[in-house]
Amino acid sequence: MNFLKIMPLARSIALIATVTGASASQMAMASEDALLERLMERGVLTQQDVDELRTEAQASRVATQQPTRDDGLQYEPQEGLQQDDVNVQVRRFGVETTDGSDRFRIRGRLMLDAAHLDNNLDTTDDHRVGEGNLADTGTIIRRARLGALGLFHDNWEWQLEVDFRDEEVRFANAYIAYLMETGRLAFGHFKEPFSLESSTSSRRISFLERATPIDAYRPSRNLGVMYETLQPDWYAALGLFGGDGVGRNREVSEGYAISGRASIAPINEDNAFVHLGVSGNYRKNARDEDDGEYQDVRMRSRLGTRAIDGRIIGRRDMEAVSDFTTTNLEFAAGHGPFSVQAEYIRQDLNRDANDPNFSPGEVDSMTMDGWYAQAGVFLTGESRNYRAFSGDFGRVTPHRPFNPSQGHWGAFELLGRYATADHTDHHAPRGRQQVDHWTLGLNWYLQPEIIAKFNVMYIDAEAGDESLDDGVKEWDSWVLGARLQYEF
Repeated sequence: MNFLKIMPLARSIALIATVTGASASQMAMASEDALLERLMERGVLTQQDVDELRTEAQASRVATQQPTRDDGLQYEPQEGLQQDDVNVQVRRFGVETTDGSDRFRIRGRLMLDAAHLDNNLDTTDDHRVGEGNLADTGTIIRRARLGALGLFHDNWEWQLEVDFRDEEVRFANAYIAYLMETGRLAFGHFKEPFSLESSTSSRRISFLERATPIDAYRPSRNLGVMYETLQPDWYAALGLFGGDGVGRNREVSEGYAISGRASIAPINEDNAFVHLGVSGNYRKNARDEDDGEYQDVRMRSRLGTRAIDGRIIGRRDMEAVSDFTTTNLEFAAGHGPFSVQAEYIRQDLNRDANDPNFSPGEVDSMTMDGWYAQAGVFLTGESRNYRAFSGDFGRVTPHRPFNPSQGHWGAFELLGRYATADHTDHHAPRGRQQVDHWTLGLNWYLQPEIIAKFNVMYIDAEAGDESLDDGVKEWDSWVLGARLQYEF
């Protein structure tokens, strides 16, 4: 290893020790190994840095140089293309200064989905009998993101990522953050801190889509400021948010939200973990100051795939909502190839009787809730990559990446999930829905960056219908879904 290559590694190790408040010997702990992964994800370390640290650690037993898992925004993968005595090094998908204080990367993801709906007629996507007919097959580009991100002046990180999945380009992440000794302060457009399933990247979730109640009731990305910790065995975040920061109406006061999340890992070992977490979110709804109307609140979930657009929760928006609170409990555990995960979510909404859309006799408050539980096992012996420092899951690396000529076929994960959501407290009868959702999944990890997912789902749903004797329209169906996803 030449001198120019040692310099950025030494700087990175010093920064890690500063951020964690750990001594060199403490950096050898397995929990700090996960924290290294986070700093790769934030652009402080590269995969090549980590590989070289691993080689040095084996050769010299230097305590501050140690291995890490392969994941994150690290910005995967990185291979040195030149080792000359120059101020800038060119790497795969990016460049960086030789001291590592300034880095620039590009990244992206592509998800291609297909689905088949067995019983596509008279669904609960419409409350009326004989209506709600949907397509029986469909395909979609679920996500197509391209972004740039990096680090400058050692402590400032940034990201700008857009999604091209729809006819209109939309922001995913657009922020700048300052790295401190024990955490980071971020400004911009990003996810509100909430829920284990929501906080886990769409690249890392177990099924095609997040569980029905989380998908329906979680807060989304918005413009705001947030502080989050960088600690090895626990995580906490608190943020203040406005709207999405894109669309503006001069007559609308956009409201605000306070969102927080905390989690702890009482067990956080190489082959075992236990995760406990809690989230809370309060949002003051946006209001049109011209006509005095609060904006409609949309909480929606679909069939478990977006390739067929059926709304099993949230067919009708909620009107006259002045504010609402969403709370969440999280649990996950794993041992070797086995893992379990569960969450409960509840949303309490208050309505303003003075709103023009409030009708006499309607309820002035509503409560929606739901929960899910899932279990999985890697048939090829891998484990889920739990990250206690951020309270979420990271990348899975197959023991034997796909290479048929060597008899290697990647990793296989078998999963099952049950989810339920109760949306029957809607102020309008035709907006009342309830669903039970079962999913059996198989994930094939060909490479760390390439995954194929297959889901078999069964849906048992109800919707309010005043024209029926019991006021309920019932529907059930099997759904088949598949995805091929790639990231760089």
